[in-house]
Amino acid sequence: MSSLVTLALTGVAAATATVPAHAVSVPCDTAALIAAINNANLNVDTVIDLEPYCLYEVAAPYMAGADDGLPPITNANGVTINGHNATIKRVSAAPFRLFEVGTSATVLGKLTLNDLTVMNGQPSGTSGGGAVLVNRNSTFAGTNVAFQGGTANIGGGIRFLPGTTGTLTKSRISDNRTSGGASNGGGLYSEGQVTLVKTHITSNRARIGGGIGHATGTLTINGGSIKHNTAFDNGGGIDSDGRGTLNVTGTAITDNRVTTGGQGTGTGGGVQIGFGGTQTFRNATIEGNTVTVRASDDGGGGIFNLGGALTLDHTKVKGNKLIGEAGHGAGISALGGTVQLLNGSAVTGNLAAGRYSLGGGIYTENLFGTAPAVTVSKSAIDRNKVSGTGSRGAGIYNADGTYQLTDSSVRFNVAPDAPAPGGIWTSTAITAVTNTTIADNAPTNCRYSPAAVTSCVG
Repeated sequence: MSSLVTLALTGVAAATATVPAHAVSVPCDTAALIAAINNANLNVDTVIDLEPYCLYEVAAPYMAGADDGLPPITNANGVTINGHNATIKRVSAAPFRLFEVGTSATVLGKLTLNDLTVMNGQPSGTSGGGAVLVNRNSTFAGTNVAFQGGTANIGGGIRFLPGTTGTLTKSRISDNRTSGGASNGGGLYSEGQVTLVKTHITSNRARIGGGIGHATGTLTINGGSIKHNTAFDNGGGIDSDGRGTLNVTGTAITDNRVTTGGQGTGTGGGVQIGFGGTQTFRNATIEGNTVTVRASDDGGGGIFNLGGALTLDHTKVKGNKLIGEAGHGAGISALGGTVQLLNGSAVTGNLAAGRYSLGGGIYTENLFGTAPAVTVSKSAIDRNKVSGTGSRGAGIYNADGTYQLTDSSVRFNVAPDAPAPGGIWTSTAITAVTNTTIADNAPTNCRYSPAAVTSCVG
């Protein structure tokens, strides 16, 4: 009897045990890597271990006429490449990207990269993704992966198409760029369900979305940084065009810029938000970003919001700049949609440097038929500045919008000599003011404003 029980239990164990995927070690040879990927696509040896610290030089597309240096991943069950600090680098005058995940909406792939550097991808086609292109309904994940030196028309480092799922953890996307075509998303372009965890987006450039371009789907960013990226039109750090959801928590968006050389206006040094969508920043910092002002309505040194639902929760918008005449909103410029500053958020130390500058902290205007609505609760709009002849509203400049100020402060903002209120300039009366301090602004708090602000004196 005991032997029968033992046999029965053994049979159960054998039936339920998970057989681990077999790993194959690939020598420091690119041809061997291509062969290993082909086998993994056939569900043979789906875990690939690279030679530690090896440089795999990819000198040509994996087959004639292809736009990929390595075979596309077409195993929907998953292929894992453990880099062990190796590098895969395009070394060719011929243009091609390095990885493609899936090949269509029905031929799916799933790829995981660990501890790897991917360099110098440059596809010739218009699908984008300099290092990695993730096709519709496919999945990509990376941990401790660096994507460097890529070039594409969209998504200089990585492009996630609609329906994709992506996660990057403790990774780096740096020194990538877009050129020609859409020229959006210098480092990354996201249209799927994408999460970045403790990942750094650094020194990328594009016409729109120097660091990140976000079109649709949900982009979630937890920790990490977005810094030293450049856009030539909109969104030095992030361009979120308003059709999706953007959630940013504990992330530093710093020292990005919008500079000359683009085709349109210059807006959103840190973040550019388009029409619609929901954008939420919690415990984040948007600091030291710059817009070079080229035309009327250029601005948003920290954030430019055309019409999104923007929420800042315990978030700092500080030390951002507009350089040039007639800039609008050194901290935040909103031409529609909603802006909420909540729970200890602050718009502080921002500077609009140039004649006829408007709104050192916040600028609001109804440009597209719907007036922006601003809520400030338990937050501060302090120590902002506009400089130059004809500049107005160092704290708030409201050309057309609604404001609710509760348990907050507008203090120590500085404009040029009167008639130029340093605190609040508004074209319509602001009456929803509760337990809010508007004081110590120069040369006045609200005096010389065309319309009154309740409880504002001097």
